[in-house]
Amino acid sequence: MNTTWEQVRREVREYRSSAQPSNVINIKDFCFDERNNRAYFLATDPSRMKTSTLFVVDLPQYDSRDQLIETGITGDTQGSQNGTANPDCNYPFSFSINEFQVKEFSYTFCPSTSNNTSSLSPSIKLSDSDGFNMNKMFSTSYPKNPKTSNNLNALSKIPVVEWKPLLPESWLKEKSVSETLSREELFVKERRRLALQGITSYQFDSHSGQILFSYGSGIYLGHVAKNGEFYPRPITPYSSGPIIYSGSILGYPLNHSPQQNNISPISSPSTTASSSPSPSPCCSSPINSVPPRLDPKLGGRNHNLVAFIRDRDIWVTTSNGCETQLTFCNDHDRDGTAALSCGVAEFVMQEEFHRFTGYYWAPPSLSNCMKDQLERILYLQISESMVDLVLISRPGPQGEVEEYRYPKAGTPNAVSDLQIVEFIPRYHEEEDSYEPVHKRLWGNAALDKLFPWMEYIVRFGWCPNGKSVWVQLLDRLQKRTAIVKIPICNFMSITEYQQTCGQYDDLCVSRIEVVYEERSDVWINVTDIYYYFNVDDDFDNQRSGVHLASPSSMTYTLQTPLLPTKLFITSESSGFRHLYLVVKPSASSPNYHIRAITAGNWPIVDRPIYVDTKRQLVYFTAKKDTPLETHLYVASYSEGADPLTVVRLTELGYSHTVVMDEKCERYLDWFSSVSEKPRCSVRYLVWNERNIFPSVSETMGLFVKGGKEDDEKEWDDKKLSKKVPIGEFFDFINNDGVKIYGCIYRPENYVSGKKYPTLLSIYGGPKSQMVTNDYKYPRFLRLFLATRLGFTVVLIDGRGSSDRGVTFESYLKGRMGTVELEDQIAGLNYLASKKMGVDLDRVAITGWSYGGYLSLMALAQYPRIFKLAIAGAPVTQWELYDTAYTERYMGLPSENQEGYRKGSVLNWADKFPDNENRLLIAHGQIDENVHFKNSELLVSALVKQNKPHKLQPYPTERHGLRHANVAEHFETLMFFWLVNYL
Repeated sequence: MNTTWEQVRREVREYRSSAQPSNVINIKDFCFDERNNRAYFLATDPSRMKTSTLFVVDLPQYDSRDQLIETGITGDTQGSQNGTANPDCNYPFSFSINEFQVKEFSYTFCPSTSNNTSSLSPSIKLSDSDGFNMNKMFSTSYPKNPKTSNNLNALSKIPVVEWKPLLPESWLKEKSVSETLSREELFVKERRRLALQGITSYQFDSHSGQILFSYGSGIYLGHVAKNGEFYPRPITPYSSGPIIYSGSILGYPLNHSPQQNNISPISSPSTTASSSPSPSPCCSSPINSVPPRLDPKLGGRNHNLVAFIRDRDIWVTTSNGCETQLTFCNDHDRDGTAALSCGVAEFVMQEEFHRFTGYYWAPPSLSNCMKDQLERILYLQISESMVDLVLISRPGPQGEVEEYRYPKAGTPNAVSDLQIVEFIPRYHEEEDSYEPVHKRLWGNAALDKLFPWMEYIVRFGWCPNGKSVWVQLLDRLQKRTAIVKIPICNFMSITEYQQTCGQYDDLCVSRIEVVYEERSDVWINVTDIYYYFNVDDDFDNQRSGVHLASPSSMTYTLQTPLLPTKLFITSESSGFRHLYLVVKPSASSPNYHIRAITAGNWPIVDRPIYVDTKRQLVYFTAKKDTPLETHLYVASYSEGADPLTVVRLTELGYSHTVVMDEKCERYLDWFSSVSEKPRCSVRYLVWNERNIFPSVSETMGLFVKGGKEDDEKEWDDKKLSKKVPIGEFFDFINNDGVKIYGCIYRPENYVSGKKYPTLLSIYGGPKSQMVTNDYKYPRFLRLFLATRLGFTVVLIDGRGSSDRGVTFESYLKGRMGTVELEDQIAGLNYLASKKMGVDLDRVAITGWSYGGYLSLMALAQYPRIFKLAIAGAPVTQWELYDTAYTERYMGLPSENQEGYRKGSVLNWADKFPDNENRLLIAHGQIDENVHFKNSELLVSALVKQNKPHKLQPYPTERHGLRHANVAEHFETLMFFWLVNYL
C-alpha cells in the first residue's frame, strides 16, 4: 500500500518540529579586542532572539604564574600548574562543558627530533573507572569511527566564561527591519551562501575601538567602552541639500588612450548641470527611495570615514552622514545596461573566486608619510560591456524580467582596470566639495600591456606601508598566475600623464615587480592566504624621478622602492597546498627567492594564517593528520628550519576553526565532531627554553550558550543523539589503488545484517568535501530525516573532491560527468560486501547543483545500479555555465569539444530509463547561478526521446530553496518519491 502525500508531509513536519535547527547556535567571525581583553563575534542564540547579532565575551586575566587575577567567571578556577614549570614537559589542559561532570586527564607534549617531525599526539592518562582507552583514538587507522571519541571523558573543569549580547534585544526590536531586500542585497546573500537574518557581518577597528555593521537598510557605527557599553549610532544621510554634483569618470574607458577619451572633463560644484552628466541622487528625496548602501568599510587616516557602494559606485560618508560620491560609473549608464561599475566584484569573481569586494582603503601608515590631506581608496573599475546579458522572468501577473550580466563558457569576460581615487573628505554639508582625482596605470606600464595573458585580477590590495599595491593576476585557463607589486607613484591622472607625454613609461615599467609567478599543467586554485611583511623603507630618503603638479595641487613623486619584498603565499606546485616564504631582494633584481615552510602529502586549508615575527613562527590550519579534520599547526620560518617539522596544537577527534590574537599568544577554538555539537574555548600558548615551538598551556574558558537552562538540557549530547544520527566513517581502496573516504548513516531502527533502501547523497565536484569529522546538524537535516524513514544514507568523497591534493582533485579535468561516479559505485559495493545495511537493488541518488548534475548522469549511465534520481538545480550543458568555473575544469569549449559533448546530460537523454517514477528534477525558476534554462533544455531532450520524468519548478526560488514553505514542499515531494518508488 502506497504512502499518501499527507502521511509524508506529517512526517516531515513532525521531524522538523522535534529537531528545530534554530535551537543549535551558529557562531562565526571571531575578533579579539586586545585593548579591552574581550572578544566579539556573530551568533544566533534562539533563547534571546531569532536573528543573528553581535555578542561579546570578557576574557579572564592571568598573571605570569597562570593564576586568575580577574573574577566574575563561573566554574572551577583551580587549574593545574603552568606547563613551563614542569621539567617533564607535561602540560595539563581542560575544558568546561556547561553543567556536565567530566574527568581530568593530562597529555604529554613530546616533539620528536629524530625524524624531523613533531606531534601533539598525546600519551593519555585517564582517571576513568570504566577503563575506556582513549589511545585507540590515535591509532594508525584513526579516525575509523570518531563516535567512539567520548568528549566528556576527555575534558576537565576550567573557568566558564559566559557571553552576552553586545546589542540588547530592545535595540534590535526598536530598529526592526523588513525582510524585503533589494536585488543587490539578495545577490550578495546568494553569492555568500548566507541564510541568516539580522547582522551578517561587521568590522572591528582595533585602532579606534569602533564597530561598524549593517542592519536592514542602515549602517551603524559605535565605540565600545571599557565597561562594555555599546551604543551604535545610525549613519543617516542628510535630509536636505545635494550630496555632491557628479563629475566625469577619470578612470576613462578601458583600453582607451587619453586622446581617444571623449568623456566630459570633471565638473566642479559651481558648474551647471548641463555641462556634465545627470546629477546623482540627492538626500532631499525620501531615504527609503535611495538605493541600498552595500559593502561598508571603516577607514581614513583618523578611522572616521565609511566608504560604501551605491548603484555600482563608491561613496564615502562621515559619521554624521555627510556623503560624497567618489566614482561616477552609474552616471555613464546611458543605455541602462549597467555595463560599468566601480568597487564592485563581478559575478564570477564572487561566485568562483570568492572575492566579494572591489575596493580597499589605504592603510593609515600611508597618511603618516604623505605630506598631504588626501584620503585614498584602491579599487577596480569593471567594464562588462562585452559580457552577455541574461534575462530571467520573475513570477507575477506583470511578467517582470530580471536582466544581468553573465559570462557563459567561451564568451567574453568582464575587463578590470586598477585605479586609485584621491579625495579630501567633506565633513559638513556647508563645506566646499573638492573634486576626487582618479588615477590609473597608463601606456606601457598598464597591466594589460605588461601581462597580455592576464584575464582576471583575482586578488589585490595595499602593501602594509601603503606605498605600493599588489595584485594577483590569472590567465583565462587559470594555469598561469603572477603576484605583482606596483608603487603608487605609477598611478597618474590624465592630466599628469599628458604632462609627461608618456616619456616616463619605461621608468614606470621598471618600478613594477613580479614578486612571484607560477604555471600549472592542471589549474591554479586561488586562495586568501597572503601575508605581507611590513618592510618599511624610508620614504623621505628614497625619492627620485620627476615632480609633477597634480590637479589637487599636491606634489606627485616618482620614487624607487629599494628594500626587499617579503611575503607568505601558498602553492600546490608540490602536489599539495603548502606555505612558502617569498623574498624579492629589490625591484632591480630579476629573481625572487622562494623557500618551503611546510611540506608533505597533506594540504594547508584556505583559512587565514598568523605570523609571530618575534619568534619567526607561522600558524596555519591544515589536514595533516587526517583529511577528515582541520587542525591548527605551527611551523618555523627561521633560516634553516625543516619544512617537515610542524606541530599540531589542537586535539584530534574534532575539526577546529581557529582565530588567533595579534601577538599569537592565544586563540579562540570553535570545534566539533560528527557526534558532538560545536563548542568554543580560549587557549593560551606557552614556551620553554628547550623548544622553539609553543604548547597549549590550558583552556581559558568555554563560551556558554547563555540561554535558558531548559533549552541547554534539551539539547545536550545525550538527548541530541536521539534526534541526530551519528555517522560512521569508512574507507576503502578503489580500483586504482587510491584510498577513498565515506560516511554511512544507518536507519533509526537498524538491525544488524539487514538490508535497507539506500540513498546516496552526492556533490562529487571540485571545491567540496562532504565527509568530514564535524557536526552536521542542521546542515544534513534532510538526510537525517531519511534515516528516520528507514533509509540508509551514504556519502562518499571520490576523486574530484577537495583537500586531497592536486592529483586527486584533477582526476576529472576535461571530462566532468564521465569519471566521478566510479568511486561512488565502488563505495556502494564495498558497503554491501561488508553487510553494512546497503541494498544494492534499491539505491537512489540525490544531489543539488553539481550533485544534481551527477545524479542525472548516474541514472543515465548506470540505470541498473541507480533505481531513482532526484536532481536539484542541475547543470545539463556546460556551455550554459559561467566561464571561470567551467573553463578551469573543462578548458575552452572550442578546445575540448569532445569533453563538452560527453559531459552534457542532453547527449545522454536517450539513455534514461523508460519506466516511470525514476527521474525527478527540481529547479528554482529565478536561479541566477545555474539557470533554469538547463532544466528546460533537458526536459525538451527527454520529451524528444519520449522518456518519463517529473519536473518540479519553484517560481520564487533561486539556486537554493530559501523559503520555508518551499523547502517543506520539496522534502515532502522527495520522500514521497523515495518511500513509494524505491
